[in-house]
Formats: sequence, C-alpha cells, structure tokens
Amino acid sequence: MRPSFKTISSLVPLLILSACGTLPMKESTITPSPISPLLNTRADADYHFILGELYGREGKSDQAIEHFENVLALDETSPTVHLQLSAEYQKTNKMTKAIFHAEQAVAKDPQNIEAHLFLGGLYSAEKLYDQAISQYSAVLRLEPKNEEAIVYIGSLYADKKDYKKAEHYFKSLLKNPEYTTPHVAYYYLGLIRTDAQGKKHQLDAEKAFKKALELKSDYEEAAVSLANFYLHQKNRNKALSLCLEFQKKNPFNHTVADLIAQIYIENGESDKAYEQLEFIASNSEISLETQMKMALILIEQKKFHQAGSKLKDIVTKFPASDGARFYLAAIYEETGATNDAVREYMQVPPSSTHFSDAIVHAAHLLKGMGKLNQALHLTETGLKSKADQPQVYTMYASLLDAKSDYLGAARILEEGLTKFSHNVGLLFQHALMLDRLGKKEGMIAQMKKVLEIEPNHVQSMSYLAFSLAELNQHLPEAEKLARRALELEPTDGYVLDTLGWVLFKQKRFSESIKVLEKAYSYQSSASIIAEHLADAYSMQSMPEEAKTMYNKAAGLTTDEARARQIRSKLQKLVY
Repeated sequence: MRPSFKTISSLVPLLILSACGTLPMKESTITPSPISPLLNTRADADYHFILGELYGREGKSDQAIEHFENVLALDETSPTVHLQLSAEYQKTNKMTKAIFHAEQAVAKDPQNIEAHLFLGGLYSAEKLYDQAISQYSAVLRLEPKNEEAIVYIGSLYADKKDYKKAEHYFKSLLKNPEYTTPHVAYYYLGLIRTDAQGKKHQLDAEKAFKKALELKSDYEEAAVSLANFYLHQKNRNKALSLCLEFQKKNPFNHTVADLIAQIYIENGESDKAYEQLEFIASNSEISLETQMKMALILIEQKKFHQAGSKLKDIVTKFPASDGARFYLAAIYEETGATNDAVREYMQVPPSSTHFSDAIVHAAHLLKGMGKLNQALHLTETGLKSKADQPQVYTMYASLLDAKSDYLGAARILEEGLTKFSHNVGLLFQHALMLDRLGKKEGMIAQMKKVLEIEPNHVQSMSYLAFSLAELNQHLPEAEKLARRALELEPTDGYVLDTLGWVLFKQKRFSESIKVLEKAYSYQSSASIIAEHLADAYSMQSMPEEAKTMYNKAAGLTTDEARARQIRSKLQKLVY
C-alpha cells in the first residue's frame, strides 16, 4: 500500500516569483538586505521537493529521485522526503533502496503511522513477513483500531499458515461496533478457511463467503472466491449457478461474466461462453484478453472466417500481440492460404512464447512449397534467435533428411540431445537417422531408450519390431513389441503391417496373410503393405493373388527403381 503525501502550497507563489524574474525592472533606490544562508538552503530544499513531486506525478521517477536526493543533501532529517524517495524507488523496482528510505522515515518519526504502513507493505512485497508484521503491530500500538493494519497483519498470518492468529485479527474487526465494512472481514475469513485443511474449515469458508455476499450483494471478490471455491471442489454446476444468480443482480459485472464464460468453455458449451464474452465486449472497452478468447472459441467451432476477421482486428489494434498473429497464421494454414500463413508466422518475434512453433510451422509450409533451402535457412536462423526448443531441432533434421544429408541431420539431433537428453521426439528421429546411416545397433539402442522414457510410444515399438524382423533377429521380442503396438493402435495399417511382416519372417504365412490383408484394408494406398501382402501370397502358393498385389504395389510407388524391383518378383512367381 502506498501512502498519500501532502503537496507544498508554496508551489504557485514560487512559480510566479520565478516568472517575475524575467521581466525588465526599474531602477530602485532601495538597498536590498542580505539574504541569510539558512533562508537560501530552505528555499533550495523547497524548490527540489516541489520538482520531485511534479516529476513523481508525471511518472518520471528517475528525475523525481534526483530532486528528492537533493532535498536530503540539504535536510537529511525529513521523514516525508524519505517516504517520497521510498515510493519512487518502489516504482522503479529498486526495493532495497525503497526499504532503506522507508526505514529511515520510521526511524526519524516513530509515531508516523503512514511510514509504518508503507514500510510494512514493502516488507510484505518482499515476503519478509515477520518484519512486515512488526510494522503493522507498531501501527496498532499507536492506533489500536486501525483497520488497514488489522487487515494486513491478518493476511500475513494467513500467508504464514498461522490460521488461528489470522482469524483472531479478522474476528476482532467484527467485534468493533464502529467497523463499517464487516463484509470485508468475512471475505478474508473465507479466504483463510479455504486455505486451511479439513472438512470443517471448508464448510466455514463457504459460510464466510456467503455471509459476505449477504451483507453486500454486489461484492464481486466474495462472489468470485466462492465460485472458485466450488470449482476447486469440482462442483462446476454450483459455481455456475452462483455466478448466474450474481449476474442477475449485478448485470454489468465483467469479472463474473468472464468467469461464467470460462466455466462454459470447460463444460464444452462454447456458444454460451461466446455470449458472455460478447456481453463483456458490448458493455466495456473490449480488452485484448476478451477478444482472444472470442477468437479461440471461433477457431474451436471451425468458424475460421469469423475468427480470422477478429484476429486481423486484434493484430491491427495490438500489433505486439504475437498470440493473435500466431493464431491468424494457423487459420491461414488451415484454410490453405499458405503464403499468408508463412508471412504471419515469420512475423512472430523471438521474444514470443509462440516463436519456436511459428518457426516449425513456417518451415513445414515452405518445405511443402518446394522451398527447401528457404526452410533450412529459417530454422537455422531460428535456432540462433531463441528458438532453442526440441521441435526446431527435429524440424531442421527433417529438412536435412529431405536433402539426404543424414549425417548433418544426425549431428543437429545430437546437438539438440545435449540440451534435451530425454526428449522422445529427438531420440526417435535420431534413431531414424542412425538407421539411414546404416548404424543398426545405434538405432536399436536409441529406440529402446525411447521406450524406457515412454513405454507406450507406438512408433518406436513398431519401428523397432519391423527392424528386428528385417534383421531376422529376436523375432519373438519383435512379435511382442508389434502386438503391444497394435493393442494401442488397432486400426493403424502400418502397425498391422509390422506384425504381419514379423509373422512372415517367422514363416507363419497363413497368419501373416490375415494380418496383412487387414493392414491393406486400412491403408490401401501404401505400396510397402501391398508388396508385403504379395510376398505372403507368393509364399503360400497363391500366385494370382500375389500377381495382383505386386502390380498394385508397383503402381503405388513414385520411385521407378523400386517399381522395377517389385515387378521383377512377378517373374519368380510359380503357377
């Protein structure tokens, strides 16, 4: 809490005198009397104090501090100047100096209640609870019924989890017949009891909040705290009912409307949430937060045109809103406006929490547009500009992979792993690059590490099982992995293909065919699955079926060398 300070009434006369000094003066026969040094010092001090106050009111704390320090150089005994300096240092977040000057004010005037309150507030801000309590206790010794000190000291004991003492101070307010705001005391008692453990405390907390609302029906803080109390108890309906009832009596309360919107969002009732946000927007100067919530609801409802219009407005009004720009880019990406999406993603600044994701999305789009080098440059620049996140390393590696630079991709992933050693995405992709480089043992080790960290990582299970099958190694282990992956993803054609291929390698062709046919039914456009099924048909003496699937497999690949390899198998079919 910041105390108020008295202004100097001599400001206007001093300014008038200063102005008069610029006018031409007539000759005078009066001989001026000498000005005493003491008067000069007092005038200088008043002058600097006035300027300090003026600069402080204008928010120019550095200039205010300079003038108040000048006052102290002339008169170091003034507690008021120390308090002014403390307040200005607090504004600039120089808390050590703020506390020092507040302590000086208290030391020079121990009866100054305002100084004790201010110093107590500074101690509280720095979580120096015992020192803060000592200051508020000093206020109560000087003025036993000081309500501010009682509220603050009670709150501090609550922060210290000393709920018994905290309650004592708030209950003392309720015993004071002159206390005019008992709803406040009940509100704080509710907060204290909410924080305490045990069913009785929770019941008492609810009663206290209800009493606060009974005494003051428009008491927003009590309504919101009681609603959050219900939400914490997972009683969303009760919280919503309370807020709606409060809203009927206080229809223009934006805080409660915002809480209602949040509850509706959590309930999946986005239309009702949007109505509340529209209500807030129509009854006040719409805030960035409200506009963003409305835009995100529209995105969730797939109303991309409306969401895009709202986000464009936000970006126009709040150019620094990187969140709005990121989601606008995402809408462009979703609706196929690729160039617009890339443009917006690339304008998300490095300071943004969305920067890394923006880099990844933009690079992915550039890759899809065939601008591989531009995508590589973007990710490389991003890594140098605070986009030091796992997903940027994996994107960079995937771009190098697309250029068949497997060694470069592996090195980038290894660099990422030095910083994010347990990141599953980096480990999995590094295993893929090791496989590309022919380092099978390294690949297997990395895949197993992925599964140690994330036992249900389906891709790793399937890839490892398939690799072991290709190597004709540990086939029972491979089958176990494949079946576990299939339990997690029973309709994934590629996982089915892995299990089918493991069975094929174990010469269990009849079982293999059943699984591979199912895989093909889910993923009929995959050349590799069609080829595996053809291989199984061939080994089960089903040449016509094999011929059909080999031809399909050859037709599904864009790699002509591989297509020729598949067709060569047709010549080996035995009819």
